[in-house]
Amino acid sequence: MICIPIVGPSMSKAQEQIALASAIADILELRLDLIEASDLDTLLDAATLPVIVTNRSKHDGGQFKGADEDRVQSLKDALMAGVDYVDIEVSTPRKILQPFLEESDPVKIILSYHDFSHTPEDFNPLYETMCEMPGEIVKIVTYARDLSDNLKMFELLKRARQEKQKLIGLCMGDLGEISRILSPLFGGFLTFGSLETGQESAPGQIPGTTLKDIYRVNVERSDFKIYGVIGNPVSKSLGYLVHNRAFQEKGSFDIYVSFLVDNVEKFFTSFKDFFSGLSVTMPAKEQIMPLLDRVDETARKIGAVNTVVKEGIEWVGYNTDCSGAISALEACTSLQGKNILILGSGGTAKAIGYGVKERGGNLTVTYKHNQERGERLARELDCELIHAQDAGTCAIDILINCSPVGMSPKVEESPFLARDFKAGMVVFDSVYNPLETRLLREAKAAGCTVIPGIELFINQAARQFELWTGQPAPIDILREVLLGKLSA
Repeated sequence: MICIPIVGPSMSKAQEQIALASAIADILELRLDLIEASDLDTLLDAATLPVIVTNRSKHDGGQFKGADEDRVQSLKDALMAGVDYVDIEVSTPRKILQPFLEESDPVKIILSYHDFSHTPEDFNPLYETMCEMPGEIVKIVTYARDLSDNLKMFELLKRARQEKQKLIGLCMGDLGEISRILSPLFGGFLTFGSLETGQESAPGQIPGTTLKDIYRVNVERSDFKIYGVIGNPVSKSLGYLVHNRAFQEKGSFDIYVSFLVDNVEKFFTSFKDFFSGLSVTMPAKEQIMPLLDRVDETARKIGAVNTVVKEGIEWVGYNTDCSGAISALEACTSLQGKNILILGSGGTAKAIGYGVKERGGNLTVTYKHNQERGERLARELDCELIHAQDAGTCAIDILINCSPVGMSPKVEESPFLARDFKAGMVVFDSVYNPLETRLLREAKAAGCTVIPGIELFINQAARQFELWTGQPAPIDILREVLLGKLSA
């Protein structure tokens, strides 16, 4: 289930949120401590979904400033009003908590524990103690300081499911995001999603619409595989949009999430029995290679892996950036014998440059600030090297931008002078956000054929999907999803 917290701050705002949340949520949480001058009867009259009433103290991350007796009395009043559940913290003073639990209907009690500082090494003593107390549902929420904290929570969820104990188990913070997505899939009673960005009731909450429509956390699934992207940062990656939609189109229960990873070796060692395949972003594309059992020849020559696949008992690395770019280019023109200039000398330039050389293109690469890196790339690709300021002096049939110029925050900049475009050139920009960069706008105005970076993204993602699943990717659907996101 998806629970949307109603956070106010006023009664009118809370009523507005209840109306909006009804289209997304399975259950609502009325956060009385966050709603000024809250009137429970009025709020319940507005609700058409089951309701949890919570009145959290400042000690447990809430805003209720009164006495514990008054806070607990508000929960008693909620039960008298007929709410479905009340959430009471196990940290409530025992002399107040115990009578409340003994006098209340246990099926309506969520007994909760919050730790906003860390995740314990072993959940079991806490879980066992809470299970012995009156209350149908146990809720344990901790702060993830390491990605592996999520694995501890998933193990606890699996135990609770085996024991038929209703458990809400989540990790907070950026590193805990995957638990908010995956906990219902491991048997969690519910997960919390915000009504919209900026209305979170705890750190790391994901919008409820994303949980419902993209991750499909409410879809019953007895068997599924987990895929994801690793890197830092990963918050801007759009892989979760296209891959989850691809799984949905194919009728698959598999799911794709984002792993915020600093230490690639530690992550891979801890999680390799957890996932079935990965997308890999910088700086992990090189770091993951020595951890794999085998690396595809193309990826090995490029020196970077952007796709990891479980093949039997082996972990195998591939590079789909190269094939994705070449497919986009060859849909417009042949590369054989063409004069091709790549702007940039980083990892993307190397991947695409390798493909260009394989197809018989006459390649030149550029550098701007790092001449040594440019010289190294030119040697590896056996091609010419020039300074970026001399790019307009070359004979160019195909221009490929592999520099970051054109993406945020340099969206109004172009890596190539407009006056140097010639009608008939093919201009390909690896930048896909924004959808149409200044480079492409000026190239189009000069009569060039342009290829947006979205084509590279779609092609490489489609190839990843095929490597993971053995099925053709629904490319038209992926393009539609990505265009919808980037055009919004």
